Amino acid sequence: MSSSENDQLLAQLESWSLRGRLNIRRGESSDTININWQQAEEEFDINLSGTLGLGAVRINGKPGRVVIEKAGEAPIIANSLQEISSDILGYAFPASSLLYWIKGLPAPDNRADISRNAEGFVATLSQLDRQGARWELQYDRYQNVDNHILPGRIRLEQPPYRLTFVVNSWGIMADNDGDSD
Repeated sequence: MSSSENDQLLAQLESWSLRGRLNIRRGESSDTININWQQAEEEFDINLSGTLGLGAVRINGKPGRVVIEKAGEAPIIANSLQEISSDILGYAFPASSLLYWIKGLPAPDNRADISRNAEGFVATLSQLDRQGARWELQYDRYQNVDNHILPGRIRLEQPPYRLTFVVNSWGIMADNDGDSD
């Protein structure tokens, strides 16, 4: 399969899941959390567990409504994840762009500079998020998941932040019925 055919498949891929770890660095501090993300078209369910002083957190969203639940605390409700990322993380996290970036694709709302590896898959991507901050991304450890070539490691950098997703497993949901492989 060519990289352009794979890009088309990934652009059409709206229902998927991933399990892995997310390392977040800011300056000298570093935290690693476990992540379980299920995306079903425009609805998502993200479970985070680990350090960051947050314990277990569940983020559930659909267009126009996002609910963040943390044990022992009142749920936080907002119109979008982007809206509340600053309150939770301390900075404006590029949530809307990440939906594309995680699959190895540029977000459609801004021009991107892309370099490709020897196989033709995205190696680096540089793109502005919706707040105008430039993020530098690096991709590797690609894996074939149900005929979709998806990255196994994604590094996102926008100083002073560096995030590294290490994906242990991807799942492709068939027919948007919520069942993952």
